[in-house]
Amino acid sequence: MTEIRIHGRGGQGGVTLAKIIATIRFLLGESVQAFGVYAAERSGAPLQAFCRYDKDPIRNRNMIYEPDHIIVLDPTLVGPAITSGLKPDAWILINTPESPEFFTKDYTGYRIATIDATSIARENKLGTKSVPIVNTALAGATARMLGMKIEEVHAALEHLGFVGGNLTASQQAFDKINMHEKHIHLDSVEPVTIPTDRVAGVLAEKSGGYMPKVRTGEWATQRPQRHEFVPPCNYSCPAGNDVQGFLNALARDNANEALEILLRTSPFPAVCGRVCPAPCMEGCNRADFDDAVNVRDLERFAADQGTFAVKPLDSRTESIALIGSGPAGLSAAYHLGRLGYGVTLIEAGSELGGLLRTGIPPYIPDGIDSHRRVVLNKEPPDRAEARQRIVRPDLEYFRAFADQAIQRALGNAVIDME
Repeated sequence: MTEIRIHGRGGQGGVTLAKIIATIRFLLGESVQAFGVYAAERSGAPLQAFCRYDKDPIRNRNMIYEPDHIIVLDPTLVGPAITSGLKPDAWILINTPESPEFFTKDYTGYRIATIDATSIARENKLGTKSVPIVNTALAGATARMLGMKIEEVHAALEHLGFVGGNLTASQQAFDKINMHEKHIHLDSVEPVTIPTDRVAGVLAEKSGGYMPKVRTGEWATQRPQRHEFVPPCNYSCPAGNDVQGFLNALARDNANEALEILLRTSPFPAVCGRVCPAPCMEGCNRADFDDAVNVRDLERFAADQGTFAVKPLDSRTESIALIGSGPAGLSAAYHLGRLGYGVTLIEAGSELGGLLRTGIPPYIPDGIDSHRRVVLNKEPPDRAEARQRIVRPDLEYFRAFADQAIQRALGNAVIDME
């Protein structure tokens, strides 16, 4: 009976390699076993796999403690622990670009074979560049090392459904393997003591050879990076509201935080929560599942139920005149006031508000008119002049009247006139 122990890391295909070797012998009519020993190890954690084959039925169901040969899938696992229980004159196959002579002084009494299975796997696009799958390449190298035919390897791979680059990789490894046949005779070295105790399990300390200098989980050369894009509801909002943010606050039953988030970008959440056409709902991804999130009514709820005292974020000496007190003019006054500017509103009509007064029908239910009055009267600008129609010659007067800038608000457009 031939017993092979495989040392690798999670995600490299060590257990599958054991199955491939077993399938080669199974198709030749032999009795085989192939299994791995691992539990909740993450990708990259050391693990062991085992393969047995014999012409007679195999009744031994234990792990392999005294293997005839060793296969190492990751060179960082090379160390004294991998030879635990290894029989004299055994083969040690290592996935490495180094030559066998590089390891002979550390493993006297054994035959060494090496193959750069990682490069072969990457060349044939098996796995990814950071985590190549090396099992089919090592299957070809193992076959050459143990005197099997490459046709037997290909038959096993095709039986398991591993075709294409897997067949090419096994052929390349079969042809390129480096084997150090001239090992040191056992007469010239100290006898190898075969331990009688059980080999340490994969969860035991130092069970997988020397640990890599960079600990498992940090040795990858690449890692994914999270990119957070603008959700379609935020992107569609003309006011630039953080729709996702205030909905998240409401989901946590925090209407005050939701209102604070809305007031960062819009002074009219109570009004918009009633009359906005809600393009955010048209772009809502939830609509592909059942129906869009009712953002408009939730904005109204946040404005009705939440409380937040708006305060200036800064204090400035400059003042700005705004011509027009419709939604655009009031919004500009609101944000300029929050930035600490002194604001003067110039309105041709008898009252401030523009479309907030003339464009919203008075018969809209649910108290829209009371909300409209609250918005218009709660936080007046520093100075407001109604019934003041401005023509172009008056702009020179306002240049002296305002320290820094004159802006004209026409409908929903704010135009810098300086």
